[in-house]
Order: sequence, then structure tokens, then C-alpha cells
Amino acid sequence: MKPQETKFSFVYNEIKQSILDGQIPHGNALPSSRMYCEQFHVSRYTINRVFDALREEGLIDIQPRLSPTVVSTKDICNSSNTVFEILKQKEGILQVYQTFALILPSLLVFALQGCDVEVLPHYKKAVKALRLGYTAGGWRPPSKLGYDILRIGGNSLFSELYSTFGLYNKLSFFTEEYTYFSKHFLQEAVPASKAIPDILKGHDPLIKYNLLSDMYQKLTDFIENTLNHLSEDTPLCPSQTSLKFSWNPMRGQDYCYSKIVDDLNLKIGLGEYSVGMFLPYEKQLAGQYDVSISTVRKALSELEQRGFVKTLNGKGTIVIEPDSTKLHQLALNSGFVEKSLRYLHALQLMVLIIRPAALAAAPQFTGEELDELTDRFTSSDSVYLADILEAIMKHTTLEPLYVILSETNHLLEWGHHFAYYPSKKHALSYLNKQVVLALQQLRKGNADSFADGIADCYRYNLVRMKKHMVEKYRFRNVANIRVPEKY
Repeated sequence: MKPQETKFSFVYNEIKQSILDGQIPHGNALPSSRMYCEQFHVSRYTINRVFDALREEGLIDIQPRLSPTVVSTKDICNSSNTVFEILKQKEGILQVYQTFALILPSLLVFALQGCDVEVLPHYKKAVKALRLGYTAGGWRPPSKLGYDILRIGGNSLFSELYSTFGLYNKLSFFTEEYTYFSKHFLQEAVPASKAIPDILKGHDPLIKYNLLSDMYQKLTDFIENTLNHLSEDTPLCPSQTSLKFSWNPMRGQDYCYSKIVDDLNLKIGLGEYSVGMFLPYEKQLAGQYDVSISTVRKALSELEQRGFVKTLNGKGTIVIEPDSTKLHQLALNSGFVEKSLRYLHALQLMVLIIRPAALAAAPQFTGEELDELTDRFTSSDSVYLADILEAIMKHTTLEPLYVILSETNHLLEWGHHFAYYPSKKHALSYLNKQVVLALQQLRKGNADSFADGIADCYRYNLVRMKKHMVEKYRFRNVANIRVPEKY
């Protein structure tokens, strides 16, 4: 099991990177500690420790009763070194843009539904910047408006993804330091970009989606052209290294025992450990997850509290039918409510991103693979949706997209027991049939129908689990979670 990242380290690294990449320019104030607390889900104590560390490095200046301000990073970031670092990660940076060109349009369109974009904090500044053209730093207000839109959508995973995009896109370099990009893309983009406010205020989701997709694809194409020009313009171009894209929505909450609980919960939900089976012994689990026996016992204790397993003295831990009484008591715990919301938000996100991912992966499937999947889809106890997701991810060539799919699926592990447990066989039977129908469409070469079918499966789970949590556990705030429509 990989080491857990501390809350301090991930907040420190992300704020530092945003300063070094020029997202917060020299002389500008950092966002307030309160805003950082909301963004990273940490305490003000952690944020203040991060500020102190950044001040010791000479990256920010802190004065009494004033927000910390960014100190010039020119001495820290040599421009020639920056060029070499970008060229070393050329392929990875391009993949970041390609990934977000696929998924951002659907996230933005969904978040904009029912939203008056004109009241958002950075709307007026963004419109002014677009009207005047992209001068140095002029990309920041439109970028901040994008964050505003995703934040107002009610799903924190959207804005977290957008912030991660900002950490890897190196946009300040392209727009402010390398003249080729500003000379070509920014000049050509000005007429089109002036239409962005009208796009955002439009009422037809499909039109907005198509226009935003076109805009992000053009940006991606220009980034590719710029990177190629930079390679030709730079003698002794460095060899490629991995970008190591990372997005971990569980940072600061991914305790070792929680990972074990989620993994065992997934295996119980998928039937790997069925009712009546014993889990491996504590020592075996400790070796499997590379943790102490006490950590394993803590994980098994939580599973028992959920009513999924029972520990028998001298025999081990056996999987049982879920105890509805225990589940109801567990639902009264505030932590359960929080995890339920996170699970539904992950389902909401998956509905939006799985379609473009499936559409991109569809041409990569071979006839032999389709035959193998068809043969595998014969067991009524299997969860075909898990198998088809694994197959889609196998053909996901964009590393950032693979990471996002993987992490989103990891968030969904919490609810597999509720969604796929044998007592819910009618739901599992329906989902399995839908996956088979989607696979048949893929065989016929209908990639769009295949992608729509897989998205519909996650949409079905979202509708069903939302209803279940409202009716059975009285989670009234869950009723406000919207189900993404098709467009």
C-alpha cells in the first residue's frame, strides 16, 4: 500500500506549484486562508503552517493583518531551465490538454445549468479581459471564471479537477514567456473568445457543449503546435520524462484502514467474497496490504459496524447478509452522511466523464477482446459494469484521463456493497443487460451508442442510490444532487 500523503504536504506542494507556474503573479495576494480551507478541506492551522513554510523559502511575504503576497520568483525559476523542464514533459503536458478538452466541456455545461453566470465573482473581469484581448496575464480572469462555474455546480470534485488542470497546464509560460503562442494563438483566438460570454449565457446545453468542445480542442491544437515549435527552436532538446500527473480527491482522508475497508467492501460487493465465505486471516491481510495487524483489526471492526461481516472467535471473519438495523444506525453518523454525498458526487462525475472516455477507447477494441468480453458476460453473479470499465481504462491512452477514471472509480468503491449486493439482484440484472446491449452496439461499430449505454448505467446507479438514501435514510440534502442529462 503506497504511503499516505499528509494534509500539509499536499497543500504546500499545490500552493507552491501555483506560485512557481505564475498562476499567482509577483505582488499579488494569495487567496484567504478561509478559501484555502474550503478548497483543500483542511484546518486554518494547516494553512498557516503552509504559509510559514512558503515564507521561509522566500516565495511569499507576510505582513500583520494583510494577506500573504507573492515575492518575485525570477531568481528561483530560470527561464532557460523552464524551457527545458517543459520540453522534458512535452508529451505529458499535451496529454493534460487533450484530457481536459475531452471532459471539461461536459463539466462546465452541467455546472452552468440553472446558474446565472453574470453574478459570478470573476465574470466582469473575464468579459473585460476577453474584450481587450489576451495581454500578458489576461488569461487569468477567464480561467478564474471557469473555476467559479465549476464551484457553483455543487460538486467539489469538479473544481478540484479544474485546479489540478491549472497545476499542470503551464499556461502562464505559453501566454507570458513564449512569444510564438501569444503571436499566433492569442491573436487568432481573440475574435472567437469574445463570444465566450454569450456561449456561457446560452440556454441550449448541446450548443454550449459543442462550442466549448471546439474552443478547448483549438487550444489543445495550438499548444501542440507551440510545443513542436519550441522543440525545433531549442538546440539539444532533452529526452522525454514522465509528467507524473496526480489527482487524489481522498488526500488527507486516505487513511490506511479506510483503504482496506473500501477494498474489502468492493470485493464483497462484487462477489469475490460472497455471503458465508471467510475473509483471509488478519496476518494474511496485514501482509497483503503491507500494514500492521492493528490496522487490519480497525478495518474489520468498521466492516462489522456496517453489518457486512462478523468476527467469530477462533474461526475468523465471515461475510454476512447486511444488517439493515446496523446500517440505519450507521447512517445517523455524520461521517456516513459525508461519505454518502462523496459517493453520489463521484457517480455524478463518472456519468459525465465516462462517455468521452468510452468514445475515445472504442476504436481500440479488437474483435478478439469483444469475443472475450462476451464470453465473460455469462455469469449472472458478475458485475459487467466493472469489467467494461476495466476494458475501457485498458484502452485509455491519455495518462491523466486514466488517473481521473481510476480515482473516481476508487471513490465509488464505498457504495459497491449497497449497489451490487445479492439482495439487490434486480438492479444488478438490469445493469448487466444494459452493458451487454452497449457491447453489442460496439460490435456494430456504433461507438456513440456504446458510450451512451455505459454512461446510462452510471446514471441509473445515481438515480437509484439517490432515491435509496432519501427514502431509507432521510438524507434530505441528497435530494439536491442533480442527475446529468443527455446531450
